[in-house]
Amino acid sequence: MRKEPPRGEEVAIAAPDCYCGRLARLQTSWTESNPLRRFFVCPKSERGKKGCGFFVWVDIEMPPRERALMAWLLRTKREFEDQIGRARAREKKLWIALFVSWAFVFMIWFGSVV
Repeated sequence: MRKEPPRGEEVAIAAPDCYCGRLARLQTSWTESNPLRRFFVCPKSERGKKGCGFFVWVDIEMPPRERALMAWLLRTKREFEDQIGRARAREKKLWIALFVSWAFVFMIWFGSVV
């Protein structure tokens, strides 16, 4: 019988009750100091609100080298997402310009210039 699951295998984790008696919510950290590390938090806690203050890490802390690599990967992912967003905005502007230019050509072609 195995005591530890092999790397990469998902483990079922029972959610604990927080201090206010509710079932704690499982979240994932996206910070550079704790990338992809999971934790339980009070379900009442939202941005700017602490709820009852319940907080407990699920995963063990990554070694410094792996943590730095994950932080770099997350930073790179965000940069690519920003580039994609800018490219999509530019594409939208180009489609509008294309439509306007074709409408102008169409009006000239049929002699109904405003």
